[in-house]
Amino acid sequence: MMRAGLGALLSHWRRQPGQLLTLVLGLALATALWTGVQAINAEARSSYARAANALGSAGEEFTLPDRPFTQAEYVALVRAGWRLSPVFEGWIAADRGRVRLIGLDPLTTPPGAGAADIAIDEPLRFLTGDGQILAAPATAERLGTPPVPVAIGTDLAPGIAFVDIGVAQRLLGREGQIDRLLLHPDEARDLPDPAAMVPGLERSSPETADDLARLTDSFHLNLTAFGFLSFAVGLFIVHGAIGLAFEQRRAVFRTLRTLGMPLGRLIALLMVELLAIALLAAALGVALGYLIAAALLPDVAATLRGLYGATVEGTLSISPLWWAAGFGIALAGTGIAAAGALWKVA
Repeated sequence: MMRAGLGALLSHWRRQPGQLLTLVLGLALATALWTGVQAINAEARSSYARAANALGSAGEEFTLPDRPFTQAEYVALVRAGWRLSPVFEGWIAADRGRVRLIGLDPLTTPPGAGAADIAIDEPLRFLTGDGQILAAPATAERLGTPPVPVAIGTDLAPGIAFVDIGVAQRLLGREGQIDRLLLHPDEARDLPDPAAMVPGLERSSPETADDLARLTDSFHLNLTAFGFLSFAVGLFIVHGAIGLAFEQRRAVFRTLRTLGMPLGRLIALLMVELLAIALLAAALGVALGYLIAAALLPDVAATLRGLYGATVEGTLSISPLWWAAGFGIALAGTGIAAAGALWKVA
């Protein structure tokens, strides 16, 4: 009876392949748009964390709100007893977009800073001569053929390149300028007031991934709302297709009940049928979502960089989390769309 009932239910889809295609494609497209948006959001937030940790937990820093430090101001603070490490930042043109260039002094970088732990194969090339840029493989590929040799660092954040501060200043045409000064965590006490030596100086904690995430929350909320709206529109298609299929099979349901099939078993068969369709559509939708996200991520990265100065890598990494979320939302959507039809059958 169970096998005969399942065959009778499935015969409808063989007679109506267009209806089955509409159901699968509607759910797949809804899942694809939702998954694509979530993949973009997840990749952006992951990039925020990697970029914020580019210099590790370097503790506090000195900054000037309106201008960079001069070399003379840095020297004056060091001579007064402050243990500082200069940092210079800017954007360098690359073959594909731009790369965030961080100039530093590896000999004075505080312990725990990400740059202090970079494994340099040839430190003399990094500190002398033309210098050497350190970058992740994807970033090095984006740089193409820069004026300074490039060394690969597998543990570096994407979209960021490290170089000696003097080389960075020369490459960007800003000799003698310093953007911020990192403080050593064990600096001496009872030192002269730095604000008295450098007017306008501020002592603050470095930007964290949470700060950047809060800054871009509205942007990601809009993306999420767009994905949810697209998913809801897709569910209307799925709801209509399921409702029509169930109405057209009412005679089959009555026949199976007349032959002795319990109502619970009939409902279970219909749920298994919907589960199989949902899994097929989810797999197709998640794959399409990945392609959509991979195609849109470079434009989203450019928008975030232009609006918020956020560094987001233009390539998409596969995350099991949003893959699982895609399957979950597809199954949940199918259940919501089919709830009314199953209730009528019951």
